[in-house]
Amino acid sequence: MKRLMAFVLSLSFVLVLASCNQKSGPGRPITTYIGDSVNTVDITHHISGKSTQWTAEGEDVESLRDWAAKLEYELFEFEEGQSPGDSDGGEVYDFVLTEGGYPGFSYVINGTEDCYLLIEGYWFSVKNPSEPPVMEPHEEQLSLAEVRQLAEKGEDLSWDDFGQYKHEDIGSGLHVFLYDIDENYCLLIGGGDTQSAPLYIRLVFKASNSNFIDDGEYIDIRTESIEDFINSQK
Repeated sequence: MKRLMAFVLSLSFVLVLASCNQKSGPGRPITTYIGDSVNTVDITHHISGKSTQWTAEGEDVESLRDWAAKLEYELFEFEEGQSPGDSDGGEVYDFVLTEGGYPGFSYVINGTEDCYLLIEGYWFSVKNPSEPPVMEPHEEQLSLAEVRQLAEKGEDLSWDDFGQYKHEDIGSGLHVFLYDIDENYCLLIGGGDTQSAPLYIRLVFKASNSNFIDDGEYIDIRTESIEDFINSQK
């Protein structure tokens, strides 16, 4: 009886994987499905250690929905520690769906003919790779004036409030986004993931005798006075 149950469970798993690329079916297949009820898609583009975040809406979601539905892919198993990613010199698009029944997926580009999908923990090799139909927004340079304005939100400040500004991900293990402001100041945002509140949002006075950011004095702009901090550096 135990062997029979194990066989049934194994067969069920195979059938679920075989149903990839289908928009419906029993047991919610693992797929790149973007449902008709999805009106926004949160996108993060990772390349060369840099991450850009924005939200697709309207016609941009329609284009993504059509692109995802046409992808053809098959289950692929990498050896431990050999799965691809930005560290290999490629690029990654994370598509997060906050609406509908699917959490989203990642599209990894290691070359024009060497692309992969990461869907709910499973890797798939893409048989008809193509660039995602997305338009990355123009990024702005963060200024002290904008930092002052953003700081008025206090504890409500989030990663998304800084999504339009140029930054570099310098974290290792944690997300640490560096926003260069001018020759004297930069901003650091750190945390475990970009879906949760940041652990800190620091305005940093760059140390004149060091290239290491953490050597500089800083405040958390959510709870401390920017003006007092700037005046203390004069």
